Amino acid sequence: MRGNTQTTAARRSRRRLAAWLAFAAVGVSMGAVWATGFASIGGAVGTNNGSAAVNSSAPGLHTAELAGLVTQGSDLTVNWTGRWGGVPATKFFEVDLTGKATGTFNIAMLLTNDISNSGWTSLQLNLELYDAGSGTCSAANFDGTGVTHAVPLDSTDAGAYWNGLAGGKRYCIGIAAADPADDTTKTFIRRDSDTVDPTTYPTFVATVDRAS
Repeated sequence: MRGNTQTTAARRSRRRLAAWLAFAAVGVSMGAVWATGFASIGGAVGTNNGSAAVNSSAPGLHTAELAGLVTQGSDLTVNWTGRWGGVPATKFFEVDLTGKATGTFNIAMLLTNDISNSGWTSLQLNLELYDAGSGTCSAANFDGTGVTHAVPLDSTDAGAYWNGLAGGKRYCIGIAAADPADDTTKTFIRRDSDTVDPTTYPTFVATVDRAS
């Protein structure tokens, strides 16, 4: 009888301990929640006004600094003897930088059309830049002693470039006479036929831009 009473008491003690542990767990959990702060807000429409019109200022005309400084000279003229071409001394372009005393400039002469499949066997020009200083220039100034570039005209981006040129001077681009034009390191001109002219002749443009 005594043994049953002790067993019953032990069971009641264990149930009370389990109940207290469960209560403690709930308390810890609730404490963690209530120890954390929370806040939230919503959104609402305030005032709703149209935006004020913004008028742009009138655009002004921009004049290119180097506009009008390049002038054209003479076209390329080829004289034929059979399949060999020949050229007289020719001034193609003039670039007047006499009014630009400061800075340096880049000058170029570029092919602007496609002459492939037009009857040319070979077309190479020994383009020359002549520094006239403050003076003038003409075809007679082109004798091959200036700064030259032998340019094969076999692609539409072919050209000659002279960079870092001083301002305050006049420059001219041309070629020296070559008849026949048979020097492969300079001007060299051949056509496909002894009697038939090429159907398309090259066209060119000259440009100038400021380097510094």
